[in-house]
Amino acid sequence: MQVPDPISVLVVDDSLVFRRFLRDIFESIEGIKITGEAKNGIEALDMVLKANPDVILMDLEMPLMDGMTALQHLMIHRPTPTIIFSSLTNEGTARCFDTLKNGAVDFICKDFMFQEKNLEIYKDTVIQKVINAATNRVRSIEPMFAMAHKSEKSSEPGKQVIFCEDCGTRRYIDSEEELTLNEIRCSNCGDVIDLSNIEKLQRNNFITVLAGGRGCFRNLLSIIPNFDADMGGALIAVIFEEIEHVNAFAEYLNSISRMKVLRVREDMRIDGGNCYILSGKDYFCLKPFSANYAFQRIQNTAEGPLDLLLTSVAAVFKNRTAGVILSGDDIDGVQGMRHIAEAQGASFVLDPADCFYKDIGILIREKCGILATVGEEELVRQIQALHYNAKKSVTTA
Repeated sequence: MQVPDPISVLVVDDSLVFRRFLRDIFESIEGIKITGEAKNGIEALDMVLKANPDVILMDLEMPLMDGMTALQHLMIHRPTPTIIFSSLTNEGTARCFDTLKNGAVDFICKDFMFQEKNLEIYKDTVIQKVINAATNRVRSIEPMFAMAHKSEKSSEPGKQVIFCEDCGTRRYIDSEEELTLNEIRCSNCGDVIDLSNIEKLQRNNFITVLAGGRGCFRNLLSIIPNFDADMGGALIAVIFEEIEHVNAFAEYLNSISRMKVLRVREDMRIDGGNCYILSGKDYFCLKPFSANYAFQRIQNTAEGPLDLLLTSVAAVFKNRTAGVILSGDDIDGVQGMRHIAEAQGASFVLDPADCFYKDIGILIREKCGILATVGEEELVRQIQALHYNAKKSVTTA
């Protein structure tokens, strides 16, 4: 396996056997060199300053200071691309997502190594992940306190627009006074509008579709929790990963986000202020639902799931759409992103430095022409601006 540039690696694991195993892997690879070994997190933090590695391979379960604590310290004081190993946690579990949320670029389950028939595959996997990690950008981050995020509210002043589900008539209500009522009546048809759960009344004015495969869990954990539910519109994330991992991720992301995060099901209504999660095996388009839209499952289509969704969103919301390509392999999406551009929507490809796997971004840029390439922080700012501007245009119309 070819290594583009020399890579120095720090191995952190209390198991001498596992450290030797990793040493044996990299001794046969020209361009990757182990420059230090540590038995626990305390030693690792000290050795990072001495060895200045390009990549850190770190076990999660260690004495004195475990991998998670060391990772948090590392990302505050000396951000370095870090791959976490664990023998207790499988990919797609909350513990795995915790490591990604706290700054790890990837996660590997050790149990895979102990299956003898997969040993060579495991070695190739580790080498490729180290190569990918060395090209990844990591930033200084503070530990995220999820429950504090859930209670935060937007400070944006002014009135809120609601719509009658029966006839679609628009009405403005004062967020400080009229929302204390349980219900009001539509001025056009007289139908009762229930205000007991205002979240259900946020009509869509903009949709952003984010899509990726391997490596995109990390991207979404860095992006989605930064959005406010009050920014208007909806987010839809299409994830080309195992369905059970996507299901677990949706639940985890909901626990740390200010927006409500929902796993998509047939006929689910698309409300503003929510984030919806689809797997790469879900074939959905949009269908009218009262004064709003809902997800409709499609059978026997030649289009890929991402192309299908992007095309449908562009047809309905036109220039009030955005498509975002994250980390991942060669998946579909070329035709869908073209339809977003034709509808004069916004199109983004995440900066390769923020993508653990860069293939899909490269493909989309080659096939779709010039698209905006942005980092995670700039992407959050631009998507928020698009949603807030669309919200303001509705309330002032």
